[in-house]
Amino acid sequence: MSTIIVCTDFSKTSRNALAYTCNFIKDKAVGQEVELLLLHIFTIPANYSGEGLSIITINDEWNDAEIQMQEELDWVKENYPGIRIKERIKKGFLLDSLLDQIKEVQPALIVIGASGNFGDMWSWDKDILDLLRDATVPVLTVPPQVSFRTMHNIGYACNLQNVTPATPFETIKNLVHLSNATLHVLTVNTPQLKKIGCEQKETLVHERLKEVAPQYHVVEETHVVETIGHFVQQQRIDLLLVTPKRHGVWEALFRKSYTKELMRLNSIPIMALHGK
Repeated sequence: MSTIIVCTDFSKTSRNALAYTCNFIKDKAVGQEVELLLLHIFTIPANYSGEGLSIITINDEWNDAEIQMQEELDWVKENYPGIRIKERIKKGFLLDSLLDQIKEVQPALIVIGASGNFGDMWSWDKDILDLLRDATVPVLTVPPQVSFRTMHNIGYACNLQNVTPATPFETIKNLVHLSNATLHVLTVNTPQLKKIGCEQKETLVHERLKEVAPQYHVVEETHVVETIGHFVQQQRIDLLLVTPKRHGVWEALFRKSYTKELMRLNSIPIMALHGK
């Protein structure tokens, strides 16, 4: 049985991400094959002094978290009775705690509610940005205004410069098979790529993905983020896949200067995939 970790801070954004995940499982009729782990990371404030009053406050907040967690579980059981779900509250910091849970649980996916719009990525918590780039399992971010809809078109923003045999092609194909969606692969030819040449890497992508018969879109463009936004709208993409690196296209997504361009992505979830 596969496990999906859904992170919650008990906000409306987290509830929306939980609903999205439940509806995806229900839509694909995989309820008996998947178990949700609803995870809350309880972080003790940095100014915690260890004094009596502070200990009482921390205990009260922990008790509140347990009550809110039970409310989330009751909501799932009432609205999605066929879904397997359990809860866990862990003390610690977000990134460290999640990395520990990845090692322990070995989930198939982590789901988090996007903090604000994708156009505000530059202001997101650093731990979330590091998780998107460095986690060893896929991480799905769900914007607060997005509701689940059956997936017809999955987009893969493919940076040929970073393609290797370790690129998670199997994960991409599994998603396409599970959703029965059409895969659209977008490659952007920039002046830098023309200089280094990516013919072999392009051949690798075509070879590894041929069984799902993708539609390929190649554009000549220097404004990469804006191009991805247009691609998502024109092809009616329901889910965008990216393979983040600390340098290159994904890094550009975190620049404040791209706020307006990224607003085009607020209508879809983005899944960060990671090679081995």
